Amino acid sequence: MAMATADFETRQLLKAYRKGLISDELFEAQMKEISNGQCFTYNGKSFATEREMIMHLIDEFRCGENFAAEYLQKWVDVSDQDCVKGGLRVVQHREAYHAQILEARLRELGGAPQCAVPAERREKELPFYSSPETKDAQKLLSIASRLTDPVAVFKPLNDAIAQISEDQQSKELLRSLVADEMSSVKWLLEACQMMNAPQAA
Repeated sequence: MAMATADFETRQLLKAYRKGLISDELFEAQMKEISNGQCFTYNGKSFATEREMIMHLIDEFRCGENFAAEYLQKWVDVSDQDCVKGGLRVVQHREAYHAQILEARLRELGGAPQCAVPAERREKELPFYSSPETKDAQKLLSIASRLTDPVAVFKPLNDAIAQISEDQQSKELLRSLVADEMSSVKWLLEACQMMNAPQAA
C-alpha cells in the first residue's frame, strides 16, 4: 500500500513539475520526502521509487536478452563447429526465455516494453554473427572481449537487485536470471578458450 501511495504522489508531483508549477529545488525536496530520503539507482540513473527502478531495469534487461537471442540464432544457423553449435543453442534458448519472462513481469507491474537496441548496434552485430565467412572462433573472441570480467559486467544489475526490499518476486526472478547468465558466460569463455587455444607444434 505504501508503494502505491508513493507512486501516486510521484506521478502528481511530476505533473506539477512538468507544468512549471514548482521549482527544481522544491521538486527535488518533495521527491526525497516521498521516498523517505531513499534514492534507487541502476547503471548511473536515479529513481524516486523502487518500482520505477525495477521497471526500467527489467525493460532494459529484456531488451538485451531479446537481441542476444536474435543474433545467437543467426549464429547457430551458420555455425561451423558442432561443439560450438550445441552450446550456442542452449545459450540462445536461455536468452529467449529470459526475454519472455522479463516481459511478462514488466506487464504484471503495469509496464510495457519500451527499450530498443540502437540501430547502429543492430547494423554492426547482426551481419557479423550471421556471416558464414566469419568463423566461430572469431565470434567467440568478440563476445569474450566484452566478458573479460563477468563480475564487473553484472555489478550494476546486482547492485540494483540488492536495493530491492518490497518487490521480492522481481528480486528473486532477477537473481535467478543473473545466475543463469553466469552459466552462459562461463560456457562462452570456455568455448572461446578451446577454439582459440594455440595449436600444438
